[in-house]
Amino acid sequence: SSEGDDSKLGFGSVNELLLYRLDALDATVRNALHLAAVLGNDFDLLDAALTYEQMFRVRNSDRWESAMGLCSLFDIAIDEGILEQSFAVEDVTGDDADGDAVVADSINEEEKMRASPLGNVAISLRGRKSHPLYAENRRYRFTHDSWKTSILNIMLDGRKAELHEYVAITLEQEMSEEAHNQDDLKWQLRVFRHWNSSGNFSKASELGLKIGSQMMIMGLNPQAIMIFNDVLDIWTSTGTECDDEERYGDIEASILDSIDVQELEYLIKLNIQKGKAFSSLGQGKDGFKAFQSALDILHYAPCASSTDFDRSVTFPIFSGLFVVLKFGAVTQDSEFSYEKNLCKQFVEQARLNNDPVHYGRAVAMEGETLARLGNFEEALETLDVIKSIYDIESQHAAICKSYGSDRVGQAFHHSINWNHALGQTDAALATCKYIVDEIVPKSDPKNVHNTMCLLYTVFVTMKENGMALEARDIFNLRLVEPFEQHFGSNGTTFSKPLWKPILMLLDLQGNQDKPIDNIDEYLAWALDENNYILKPAMLEGAWGNFGPTPTALLAEIPYFLSRRDECIKHRSCLLQRAITQMAISLDNAKSKNMIKFAQMYAQQKLDTMKAYQKECMCNN
Repeated sequence: SSEGDDSKLGFGSVNELLLYRLDALDATVRNALHLAAVLGNDFDLLDAALTYEQMFRVRNSDRWESAMGLCSLFDIAIDEGILEQSFAVEDVTGDDADGDAVVADSINEEEKMRASPLGNVAISLRGRKSHPLYAENRRYRFTHDSWKTSILNIMLDGRKAELHEYVAITLEQEMSEEAHNQDDLKWQLRVFRHWNSSGNFSKASELGLKIGSQMMIMGLNPQAIMIFNDVLDIWTSTGTECDDEERYGDIEASILDSIDVQELEYLIKLNIQKGKAFSSLGQGKDGFKAFQSALDILHYAPCASSTDFDRSVTFPIFSGLFVVLKFGAVTQDSEFSYEKNLCKQFVEQARLNNDPVHYGRAVAMEGETLARLGNFEEALETLDVIKSIYDIESQHAAICKSYGSDRVGQAFHHSINWNHALGQTDAALATCKYIVDEIVPKSDPKNVHNTMCLLYTVFVTMKENGMALEARDIFNLRLVEPFEQHFGSNGTTFSKPLWKPILMLLDLQGNQDKPIDNIDEYLAWALDENNYILKPAMLEGAWGNFGPTPTALLAEIPYFLSRRDECIKHRSCLLQRAITQMAISLDNAKSKNMIKFAQMYAQQKLDTMKAYQKECMCNN
């Protein structure tokens, strides 16, 4: 009706008019529109029909009649201008094995007239051939979002949740029947949205964890965090809104009092994965909050004491807190009480659990703690324990699944730093060889973050012992090539900003007395002060706990350039920049309590650079 007609009826707003028109419809039409609104702005008839069958337990013999009845209800909505429709009219010319199109001749003229506002589109009918409506499938869309919003606003929350659950069950059944859908992230997200909106925490958690983990592998950590938050919001947004109600992990105590063992395990896993995602982004404080939420929930939830509760799901909490602690996200006292207590709890719980995957991680964590306290000989003793229980071929995948990367295998990497701290270069080189020959080849090449964690100090140790070019070859073979193969050149990973400068450094140090093709490019990079600003800044603290700080490695680039004849006119500038950056590395390593080797390395390099600067001044 016209605007003048609406005003005569006394409607104060468009919303009032829409509600009036909806209320005038038959109850059966309104119920059909309820389902349509829950399905979304646009939806497939087959999805609606299959959900309808789920809701009313329609027998196979009645499927056609049920579907046609639903169509007639949608036809009324079309006549009312609420919905519009299109048909799958793509011609089938030959191979129709996948059912990706239907024959246009099956659509009569009246139906074509109904479809005209939306136009004809091809609709995937894959996996639905058994349905009697298969050849009559079509797509509906609300003519305006206001219709869908008005319908959802008048529905009770319980009714919306119920319909979302019916839709989720329907889509999930189809997903399980079709192998291609099980690995289709877009399809999984669609099912997830309905489970999450239904308020079914267990089902939403199960699928949300699967989707989020896939996203993290692809480097989509921010998107994964959104998925985990969506699931957690089912309970964090629920409560009595009473200020006196205690909360653990932002969930009211009364809710945690009533959850079962499976729900507790999902709560812990969601917070752990969220913490890992934040840590991968270098956001240590947010990572700490997520891991601490998991620990708080664990300590409070009554069902945690049940014999049915799998305590192994909690072990990544300790590991995660330990990782963000090294990022500087946790303020400790001079005795490192927090770290020592965390380590003690983890080792004891993992020992009681008697699982080599988690016990190995706990012992590796104990070794790092001992080394941070300066007890390098004792730290190396923990490696003997790890050697007795660690089997990379049978445990690597399980360790990565629990902890994000192979934190047990990385203990061998850390032992290189411990040997350096003790002046045991031969032992450090032997461990480098073992990592390169035995651990990395058997590790998952797609987990490039894990590979970088295994090789970071290996590269440094090799270059300092005349093997810079061999290290560069390994870097390309084990990091750059697998990354581009699995994620493409535009993919992202935490350490990627460091790859180019590390490759430059290895080239410069390995070819000190030889021509270098890219010398002009290297010089331009070194003279640009913006290239020494780490993004994200968290890279310094993160890798400064695996070896020399990134700033130290960046500082060596202008140093090695300053020693080349081609760069003699820039020598003074390059050398001063190298000294300035190495001094920053040394200060960071000391003030931020990074590992001892990071401090030793920066101090040694700074002394060398200053000595060369003095030599240059004397020669002038």
